[in-house]
Amino acid sequence: MVKYSEIVGLPVLCIETGKRVGIVKDVIFIPVKKCVYGFQLERTGADLRNRLIRLDDVASIGSDAMVINSRSCIITAKDAENDEEYESRGKVIGLRIFTKTGRDLGVIEDVLFDCTTGRIEGVEISDGLFQDIMTGRKLLPLFGKYEFSDESLLVDRDATEEITETGGGLAKLINGGSQYHAGSGN
Repeated sequence: MVKYSEIVGLPVLCIETGKRVGIVKDVIFIPVKKCVYGFQLERTGADLRNRLIRLDDVASIGSDAMVINSRSCIITAKDAENDEEYESRGKVIGLRIFTKTGRDLGVIEDVLFDCTTGRIEGVEISDGLFQDIMTGRKLLPLFGKYEFSDESLLVDRDATEEITETGGGLAKLINGGSQYHAGSGN
């Protein structure tokens, strides 16, 4: 699994030429299908067209680069307009998450997805900047029944039981630091 935040900014390398063909600007999500369509590349020079790479055309995604087989894998947004999936693209980052009982869980700040299938596997939740700093973000695995809309992600009430802490935040550092000092005899 990879995170949205780890993909954006990666250089895209071409096996055929061995050259860099761009940098990932954004991930294109298809919320209704709960998957990734592909990746938008940054614009270069005088070329003002939006360039895309479909997930199916990606050979591999590593921690330092995305690799495609051929430069011909890069298409323009205009080329993708006839693709029904592309037309149903939408945003996921920034959506508010609610349970079906009406509880607000926070806002999607990051998305985890399977880079082979494109399936969205989980989301990282923010309760706001202060909470993120103090306790870190939370991870919500997406299995079971959940639905994306243009405005929100709606999850079963049981999903709240699966939320895990990401392990960040000042509270952990402060508590961890005081435990360390207390245990060291100082």
